[in-house]
Amino acid sequence: MNKKGRNRGVVLSVATVLAAGTLAAGCSNQDTSGAKKGAGAQQTEPKRGSITVSIYDRNNIPPEEGNWDKNRWTEWVNQHGPVDVKYVPVPRWESLQKFNALFASAAAPDLILEYDTNYRNQWYAQKLLMPLDELIDKHSTIYKELMSKVPLLKKLGTKDDGKLYEIGRVTPLTTNHAIYIREDWLQKLKLEAPKTTEELLQVAKAFANRDPDGNGKKDTFGVNLSGNGFTIVNHMFGHGLNDWDIQGDRIVHEWDRLKASVAFQKTLFDAGSVDKDFLTDKNGEKAKQDFLSGKLGMYLHQGLSSSDYDTFKKNNPDGKIAILPLPKSEFGQFSPVLGAPVQMVAAVNAKAADPKAVIQYIDFMVKPENAIVIKNGLEGLHWRKGSNGCPQKIDPEKNKKEVYTADLNMLTSEVLFGKCAFGDSIENPSATDKALSELNSQAKKAYISKERPVPSLNATALPLLPDALSIVVKNVEKQIGTGVVRGDIWMKAIVNGPGFTADQALGEAKAVWEQAGGAKVDDFYAKWYADNKNALFLLDDLYAFDEQIQQFNRGRTDP
Repeated sequence: MNKKGRNRGVVLSVATVLAAGTLAAGCSNQDTSGAKKGAGAQQTEPKRGSITVSIYDRNNIPPEEGNWDKNRWTEWVNQHGPVDVKYVPVPRWESLQKFNALFASAAAPDLILEYDTNYRNQWYAQKLLMPLDELIDKHSTIYKELMSKVPLLKKLGTKDDGKLYEIGRVTPLTTNHAIYIREDWLQKLKLEAPKTTEELLQVAKAFANRDPDGNGKKDTFGVNLSGNGFTIVNHMFGHGLNDWDIQGDRIVHEWDRLKASVAFQKTLFDAGSVDKDFLTDKNGEKAKQDFLSGKLGMYLHQGLSSSDYDTFKKNNPDGKIAILPLPKSEFGQFSPVLGAPVQMVAAVNAKAADPKAVIQYIDFMVKPENAIVIKNGLEGLHWRKGSNGCPQKIDPEKNKKEVYTADLNMLTSEVLFGKCAFGDSIENPSATDKALSELNSQAKKAYISKERPVPSLNATALPLLPDALSIVVKNVEKQIGTGVVRGDIWMKAIVNGPGFTADQALGEAKAVWEQAGGAKVDDFYAKWYADNKNALFLLDDLYAFDEQIQQFNRGRTDP
């Protein structure tokens, strides 16, 4: 990553950022019943709005709790919030298809919650999103104040027409993707944790062929390529969430690293170390079950939940899990996807009937007194305040069944929780809490490092393409993919044996790109970077921003 010409002026003072904690007055020392009192005041409003809001569906709600049509948390939001809300479930791993179908049928929700910048850019280009500047100025208090404290929220949420279209959040820099490895399998087979991609291949083959679970059957896999697998392997080879990277003092379309990643995945597949049917595992659920049941040695995934860990330990009482730093490839050593400290997560449907109500909902969800409930559950039922003022679980088993709200709190800016935002506030942790805390510590040490950077440009750094160029990218998406979307040509190279190599896939992919007019896209990005490289918030700035947050936190004495 080029380190020259960065404008450090865009790196916000963390004292300023966390001064936004004034929004959270009482977050750590005020009873959360304050949310109820606030809701009571809303009864003076002449009219109560009604909106629809998307929510990722991960099939993680216990049947007895209901679904996203009705459960304890949808009822809590509707009872305590300022507007009536109906949630629209969207499959997490098929969100683009679902949202596009909803837009096509004029049934898209009023508030769209989606992590993928490329998807939101597509909808903006199609004029499906509503500008928010005037709405926030007139109808917001909480989010408007947060934007004033963190100007980067406005910078990243503003599109090329100069208007604000996206809502974001501010959090500490966190790990997101990770490699979980069966440490007990390594010990049993007398293997070292792999430090290079070649060593990872050998370990994966051993996990698949040397009966690490000791049942006398050849029924284990070395590593998964479904779910987050493709993206994480790409990162090993220095190919990130975008297909463009900074080399020297310019931006280029990065083909060679993607080809190397695909060639490596093909080698894993041909060696029999991965599930031969991984392409049918669209959402990665099969890989997850393989890992939790004790049939997968290296799990390329996101964070494990407490229920995931407990399921794993129930099925594998002697199983030991460790975090594996991304192995070094011929391109260097990198880290997987991180949770950006300032991240855009939401947009408003251009056809929303009551945009004022949408803004009222956003304010309600961002307000720390409400966000802390949505994140942790109800005080007195699911948690109590510890001596440090931070939420402490009362009954972890109860919370596993009743607090399934991770996707409901996508709008939460956790830095407003003060010290309680930094994940080190659990008193009297359970065995599961201790294990997950240790894995989290290992992940931070392995992945949050300037020496092992996240490869390529941050997804939010790339500008929106003009309509004609957006069509070029969309037209080739199925064949060669974009970002995290896996193109058919590359998948064909992985599974088709010697009949279709990674080099052949590269040739076909480049031909498709050129024939579609892709050179114009490459030229657009090259000119944009040349013109704007001194004013971008890039990886160096991200790590500096996080270090300021950590330094500020180390100096805090209050929660």
